[in-house]
Order: sequence, then C-alpha cells, then structure tokens
Amino acid sequence: MTGPSTTTRLAAWPFDVRPGQVPANLDQAREGLERARTAGARLLLLPEKWTTSFLPAYDEAVLRASEEALELLHREAAAAGLLVAGSAPGPSGGRRPWNEFHLLGGPALLRPYRKRFLFSPTGEGRQCRPGEDPPRLFPGPAGLERAGAVVCYDLRFPEAVRPLFYAGLELLLVPAQWPVPRAQAFELLVRARALENQCFVLACNRSGRASLGGERVLDFPGTALLAGPAGELRARSREGAFLLAEADPGQLREARRKIPCLRDLRRAFPGLGESRAATGPMG
Repeated sequence: MTGPSTTTRLAAWPFDVRPGQVPANLDQAREGLERARTAGARLLLLPEKWTTSFLPAYDEAVLRASEEALELLHREAAAAGLLVAGSAPGPSGGRRPWNEFHLLGGPALLRPYRKRFLFSPTGEGRQCRPGEDPPRLFPGPAGLERAGAVVCYDLRFPEAVRPLFYAGLELLLVPAQWPVPRAQAFELLVRARALENQCFVLACNRSGRASLGGERVLDFPGTALLAGPAGELRARSREGAFLLAEADPGQLREARRKIPCLRDLRRAFPGLGESRAATGPMG
C-alpha cells in the first residue's frame, strides 16, 4: 500500500481575457475555480489583469466592477478551500491604477506586489503606475508556503526575483499577457527563473487576441507552464487549455541540498541579500 501523496497540485487557466468585460471574465475565472476545486488543486493561477485586461482609457466604472469581482471570487475561493492568484487593476483613487498581483481565498484578500516594470512598447505606463516596492513572500499552498510573484514583463528582470530567493522562495507565480512572437522567450525565462532561484515557477499566459495600448492587435498563445527547481519543464498547456500539475516539495529541498547555491553565494558575499529579504504581504 502506498502512502498519501506528498505533492502539491497546482492549476492554471490561461483564458481569453476580454477588455473591459468584467462579468464575462469573472464567469471564466469561476469556471476555472470549479475545475480546480473538482481536481483537488490547492492553488489556481489566472492571467495578468484577468478582470479587465488593458483598457483603451481610464474607466472608473470598470475599475469598480473589477474590485467587486475580486471580492466575490475571494469569498468563493475561501468557501472552496483553495487559493486563487492573478493580477488586476488596484484601487485607483481617480489616478492611474497599479497593476496589482493578488491572492484570494485565504484569511484575507492579499495584494502583496505591484508590477514594477511596465512594458513601454505597448504604452503600459499610460494606463498603470509602476510599483515601487520589491516582491515579498506571502503564504502559498500547503507544502510550498513561501510563495512570491512577479507580473508578466517583470519576468525579464532577474533582479526582481532575487530578494525572494534570499528569503527562501519555494513557489513563484507569474500571471502574464505575453504575445505569440515572444512565446519562446517567455518559456525560456520561466525556466531560467526556476533554475537560478531553485524553486517552482507556475506561469499563466492568456489566450485570444487583443489590442494593447490601442495601437496594434496582438495574438496570445494561451500557455500555462510549471518549471521545476532544476529548470526543467514539468508541465505545459497550450491554446488556452486548463493546466493541472504536481509540484513535489521534497524535490525542491533535495535540489537545494545537492547544489547549495544560496549557502555558497553567502560564503562568497557575506550578508548578501539579508537586508532585502523582506517578508510579510501588503493587505
């Protein structure tokens, strides 16, 4: 007889996010929540800005609807007993909103990180304010409790993730809207962040077609990926397919035991990262 599984089941739902259509996007997210719950997943990752996508102009009514959708899905995720992660516009106060990562379904609705790197080729800075603080650890699913996040373009900057590595990162979550022409780069960077930080990386990149910045139409591959702590690709879905994958925390610990990168890094550079290993999520 085999014992109980020690792996953590993760899910991602790279659906076609409709600009400004919060009710339709919420319906998609709720479908993903039900599929993840039925499959026994502990965490579901949704795409970047899954409530609204990128808007051609500031729209306070859409932003209010986005906040209501987050609150509703938070309650439903808590009732289902799983975590739901993604990003959405933050409260605006009449200004350009942040592109905020959020974690739903826990004791409180968390917003532990605001996207720092805004993609200038599509004019993201005209729609969003950049965050100022580095990513922080927040409570992840059982077995991978030391979780962190970056959003889409942040993935290109290893410096954005390194403070999390210093703090003991186990699972990095990456909601994204990364277009087809750069899909190979997206996968390469997901695997690179996993390898160099010896952690699991779960990424969710939307499907469909949309205009970002109101200037050109982009196609999206609808890929979801799980990379392991040796940089290996453990699971992939394409064309908007729902992803279920298993992450084994024991393999993460073994990878770090065999190649103790953080220990050796601090031997070479004593104290490196200690002042930047911030923990504790924003509410």
